Amino acid sequence: MGIDPATMMMASAVVSSVGTYSNIQNVKAANQRERVRYERERKIAEIQAMEEENIRKDMLNQTIANNLAIQSAAGYYDDSRSFLNINAQARKKAEKDIKNIRLMGKVVDLKMRDQMFENDLKTKADVFGGWISIGDQLTSGYVMYDYYRDRDKD
Repeated sequence: MGIDPATMMMASAVVSSVGTYSNIQNVKAANQRERVRYERERKIAEIQAMEEENIRKDMLNQTIANNLAIQSAAGYYDDSRSFLNINAQARKKAEKDIKNIRLMGKVVDLKMRDQMFENDLKTKADVFGGWISIGDQLTSGYVMYDYYRDRDKD
């Protein structure tokens, strides 16, 4: 005596449901790995922006120091208009560059946050769809089990 069709239908539904459940777990794990990767990229971008900002500040300080050295070697006073103007222009340019560096850092950060948000939404949709599929598989499997079980009695 073999396995009756009713039991086969129910077993098939259970196996399909287990496969779907496994897929749900894989989707969650993949999303978590992506989150870790995006968090790492955000942190790297933040560090890179800080390093670029520090380099730009060092360049400004070097420019001002060079101007002071030239100024003192030339015998000008500290409040000489041309040297003050050079320093003011160097500061303005540095401030603009630093603002751009910070802006680019924020753009990368926002991009990573947006991607994580979109991935979370997709994961939630996939997980919900998976649970709906499990419910459908088990319900269909039970209906078929019930149908074939009743037919076998005849």
